[in-house]
Formats: sequence, C-alpha cells, structure tokens
Amino acid sequence: MQYTERDREVLLETWMSYKAKMRVTQIEMAKKLGMSQLEFSDVLRGQTLLEHGFVTQFCQLIGVDPVLTLPSLREQVGGVIPGTVTLRNTYIVDGNIKNVRYSGNQIIVEYEHHVQAC
Repeated sequence: MQYTERDREVLLETWMSYKAKMRVTQIEMAKKLGMSQLEFSDVLRGQTLLEHGFVTQFCQLIGVDPVLTLPSLREQVGGVIPGTVTLRNTYIVDGNIKNVRYSGNQIIVEYEHHVQAC
C-alpha cells in the first residue's frame, strides 16, 4: 500500500487533536509504538515513508479506523463517508403504549402502567 501525502497530513492532524485531548506526549506514543521520539516525528512530518504496520498500530492506539480516516483507503473501498445515515432504536416500556408523537429530535411516548395497591 502506497500512502499519499494527504494521508500523512490527516494522520498528523489526527495525532495533534488526540494528543491535545488526551494529554499524551510524542515520547509516550513513540514508546507504545516501539520507536524513538525522533523516528515517530520523522514519520508524521514526512521525513520517513508511512508503512502499513505503523499506520495500523498508530490508528489502533488512538482509536480511529484507518479506512474511515485516510483518504486513499476511503477511495479504495468505495468512496465517500455519507453525510447522514438512518438509525433505528427499539424501546420496551413497562405497559401498553397509548400514544407516540415527535417534535424535532424528541420522541414522546405515552403509555399506561399498571400499579398494584399495597
């Protein structure tokens, strides 16, 4: 796999965001990757070629999917990440549903719950 300059830029941007949020240093990440801080920096700054093993391990450590993150991999698997997706949630209530309505992003479910007297 030949990674592009844009892939490298995206990895660097992803790293900068991750390290700011998680307060991780280059030295700590390099140690987890089994390399020196200088080697780690060289890869992200384009001094050394991106290799598949590095990309896979790096993405796993920071919790991103390389196929969704790197432009060249996205193109290989069919293109574009959709702007919206349709999701489905199923709910079980303790009673019989009497009415369901929605307003904007809220769903209101009215249901009858039987209460036993003490």
